[in-house]
Amino acid sequence: MNIILIAYLFIFALFGTAASYFVRFIYAYWMLNKMPMKHIIKAGICVVMVVLISALIPYLD
Repeated sequence: MNIILIAYLFIFALFGTAASYFVRFIYAYWMLNKMPMKHIIKAGICVVMVVLISALIPYLD
């Protein structure tokens, strides 16, 4: 399998993970009236990883 396709697969998975953490945060904020910052931090880490992988894709050729 091509390394670029694997990078795109990781980007797709990280976007899904980040979206899941955002949904968990919104649920906790609306339903439980809590504001757990751990979900936002984990989602932010996923977004930073997506940016790093996206920046490295041109160098994988």
